[in-house]
Order: sequence, then C-alpha cells, then structure tokens
Amino acid sequence: MKNILFLGTKIKLLPIYNYVKDKHHCRFYSLEGYHSNNDLELDKMAYTDDSIFNNWKPDLVINLKEQNWYLQKEKEICERFNIHTFLNYDNMQFFSSKAEQDRIFKELRIPTVPNDGDEVICKSDLSGGTNFKIVPREEATGFFQNNVEIEYIVSCHFYADDEKWYWLNNHVMFYVDNCPSQSYTPYEIRAEDFSIIEESVWKLSQKISVKNRLFGWQFLKDVDGNLYSIDFNLRPFGGFDKGSYDWDISNQNWTSYLFGNKPPKQIFYTNSVECIYTEKQKFGYAPWERLKSALPRPYIMEVVTYDNI
Repeated sequence: MKNILFLGTKIKLLPIYNYVKDKHHCRFYSLEGYHSNNDLELDKMAYTDDSIFNNWKPDLVINLKEQNWYLQKEKEICERFNIHTFLNYDNMQFFSSKAEQDRIFKELRIPTVPNDGDEVICKSDLSGGTNFKIVPREEATGFFQNNVEIEYIVSCHFYADDEKWYWLNNHVMFYVDNCPSQSYTPYEIRAEDFSIIEESVWKLSQKISVKNRLFGWQFLKDVDGNLYSIDFNLRPFGGFDKGSYDWDISNQNWTSYLFGNKPPKQIFYTNSVECIYTEKQKFGYAPWERLKSALPRPYIMEVVTYDNI
C-alpha cells in the first residue's frame, strides 16, 4: 500500500479517490475554505495544516488544481518528502498564468486570440471564467484578449507519463450569443482544425514538461473561421467526476494511468454525452442537463502520442 495525498477536496477528485481508497492509504489537505465545487464528505476528512504529516509520509501527491499556490504547495511537499516532481519555476508560471501561456504560445507561433479590438475580455487566472469581465479596451487591466464571437470551443484531453504525451479525447462546446449552448463528447475534430491543433500540441510538448498528469487544452473557433489556442489546464475539464470522458462512455478509466497503466493505442467509445445549457451565461457555470446515449457503433479514438521532454 502507498500513502496518497490529495490536495483540495474538489468533487473532481472523487473518481481518483474511489479508484484507490480500498488499495492505498489516503489523506486530504484542504488549502482553501468552502467552495461550491467541494465534496462535503471529503471536506469532513480533510486536514487544514501540516499536522497531516504527523507520523505519515506521502508517496504520491494528487493535485487537480493549477493555481499557483496549489502548485507551490505540491512542489514544496514533493521536495520535503523526496517525491519526484516535474514542477519548476518556469513551468509553474506557464500552468498558472494566462499571460505566460499567451507569451509561450506566441513564442512557438501557436495562434492566440488578438488583443487589439475595441472591446476586450479581462481574464483572471481563476477557473471557470471567475472574475472575467468585458470592457472597452481603454479600461482593460491585467491580461486581456479581444471579445471575439465564438462558434465553438474544442477541449482536448491528454495524459503524460515520463516518455510521452497521449491524446485521449476531444470534446466540443457550441455557443450562441457567446454563451455555451450544447456540448458533445466524444467529438471528431474537423480536418481544418486538426492540422492546427496537432502542430500546436507537438510544439508545446517539446517546450513544456508534464509528467504523470491528466490535463487539457482548449481551442476557440470564431465565426470568421479563425482557430485560436486559449487555455491550457493542468487538470481534466468539468465532467471528469461523472466519467463523461472515460469510464462512463468508453472502455478506459484514465485514473489507472496515474497508477502505472499505459493508455492503449485505441480507445473505444460506446456512448456519448451531450450537455444542454438551460440558461444563457457568458462566464461561470450555467445550469445544464446531461444526456448519455448509446452510439450506434463504437467510436474509435486513435491515441496519438508525442515525445515528452
């Protein structure tokens, strides 16, 4: 048995906890107070300070947050207990800062949303569109990009081990009046988008090191046909807790990769998930209905790999 330390108590951690709770010793370390995305039962189990380490040494740290203070704490714990970590100052800046991501994307000639328009979106580094706001350009502060009209956003999921990045899944969100309308997974990326995304993934995999992590990357298609990289997230996207990308609709459980299993060459999807948003809301989490449907025939996802650095 190993000692598994979970940072935070988010609902998104539940699939991983349920996978390991009967096999390993688990503890939860809460780094912030109440949040609507917390699991109440995990909150009850959580420690709130370093007393969690009294007579207990973690062997593995599970963290599904990319905010800087979470990454700093993860790195600190790994160094304290001699746990190998890929985190360093440079990649932590990339994972936690939209401005730094935009800088790196531009350096690699990965297309990003321009910031020269009359109306822009100021974007914070919090998740879910928290504290985003639309303002005239002359009033913009911090990191901002043009307020483009969105057709859809493609979200790509990956896993990385010490050797490779594995492209596991694609999900699409369609927009009406710049508000989420419907989403689907699995999704086959359009050919004109795929070439841009694939080149972007290859470029970034040779720049940024990620090890033993599930993560996602989003690309925005505007109504004028431009495709832009927007957010790189060092975690799976919303819906992971319900198995909406892996165990509930396919023959894979991505959590197993974190504990030694390698992704296969192909993933067989037997079901799809559609989310219908019942209210218009530009930022944050609008109410939705989740619909799971059996596919008429399995959708086969070829798992493309990229060498890790």
